[in-house]
Amino acid sequence: MMENTIIIGSGAGGATIARELSLNYHNIKILDKGPLHTQSDAVLSLKFKKVTDLENIEIPDINKINHLKNKDHRLDLELMYVEGVGGTTLVSLANACYACSSCYTDSTTTQFQLQNLELYNEFLEASKEMKVNPLPFDFRGPTTQKMVEAAEKLGFYMEAMPKFIDFKICNKCGNCLYDCKPGAKWDARDYISQAQKNGAELIPDFHVKKILHKQGKVTGVEGIHQGKKRVLNSSRVILSAGALNTPLILRNSGITQGVGEEFFCDLFLTVGAYLKDAYLHQEIPMGVKSEFGPYFISPHYSAFLPAAIEEKYHKQKKNINVYPQDVVGIMIKIADESQGFIDTKGNIHKDVTSRDIKLLQEGINKATDLLIAMGADPDSVVISPLRGAHPGGTAPMGKVVNQNMQTSLEGLYIMDASIIPRAPGRPPILTIVALAKKLAKIIE
Repeated sequence: MMENTIIIGSGAGGATIARELSLNYHNIKILDKGPLHTQSDAVLSLKFKKVTDLENIEIPDINKINHLKNKDHRLDLELMYVEGVGGTTLVSLANACYACSSCYTDSTTTQFQLQNLELYNEFLEASKEMKVNPLPFDFRGPTTQKMVEAAEKLGFYMEAMPKFIDFKICNKCGNCLYDCKPGAKWDARDYISQAQKNGAELIPDFHVKKILHKQGKVTGVEGIHQGKKRVLNSSRVILSAGALNTPLILRNSGITQGVGEEFFCDLFLTVGAYLKDAYLHQEIPMGVKSEFGPYFISPHYSAFLPAAIEEKYHKQKKNINVYPQDVVGIMIKIADESQGFIDTKGNIHKDVTSRDIKLLQEGINKATDLLIAMGADPDSVVISPLRGAHPGGTAPMGKVVNQNMQTSLEGLYIMDASIIPRAPGRPPILTIVALAKKLAKIIE
């Protein structure tokens, strides 16, 4: 059947649904707010959005967090995102977490099972296409391996991180975030390219403002393209603009109930220390992980760390120059509580709850012990600013969309992280691709 479909957004969700539907020769238009990016210039276009703390935020244990006494620094919360074709998949670290209940009881797999949505087959399909495999042992750098051995002595296990990397062509450069020159890392442009080959039309720099509808049915979209108002007609629209933009488009379209009210972002920070000639920054990032239910820890180099360590040494009257190769870091990422919302202007307001702080504290303690066990200088331990990497929950299943991912408007579906009900505390890209594959089967 030749069905006219408009897809808003070309990240993991939009690209996947475009590719799946194009296999059956649908007439598809893919609209994206941003431009075409290469991976290297996508990093240069990485955006940071400040989060406003609510007045009643509770931080009972803030001064008990090791090595961190400055409240304002700690709560200078930012979200990282990219606008453009491929979305944030371009700047991901290729982590392909299955987010299953064996790692976390409130995983996305469990959350969607409670909505009578099983994604097992779709996970398998996506994993095969994206070449998902655990990081092979011979791709594990020496400092990552040193961390694994130190963790084992401390009594916890670090396992290989699943990655959507084609290890047959990976050159182990560790440059997954900035520029994967061999093209080993999967990103959403791969599916966009396949959809285009099947006849889909990609229109970048198209800023959708609202969904048009009549008598409860979708009739098209309205937006700005090349400085002019433009209307495209369609009886089926798939909104994949991301958890920050999707709620704004929904509200502009008259859908407000439950929208933008349960925001989460998988809060994370990195604990770092001085370890001469570690060279972690040249290893494949986050090559292993250790799971602790609502949070996990993983080796991670942050550009914030060298200057912070050097400053700490300066305060200790130590004249030590700190270079990237002399830094080792461990990320703590938690499933934060959905105590946030996006207002009508797109501003984000969020509480960092006492539970969130407790989880961060636990992770900081484990990471600090692990760094010291690796031989890092105990006097050099610092903590990066708190950030959020995976915004979601702004149009959750069960409240804004049903189990078929359709809104109250007939013909309007949502396919991005906004439909995930609660924080997974894990990278969501593989889950979103699986959801998009499920949606394609539902609506075809």
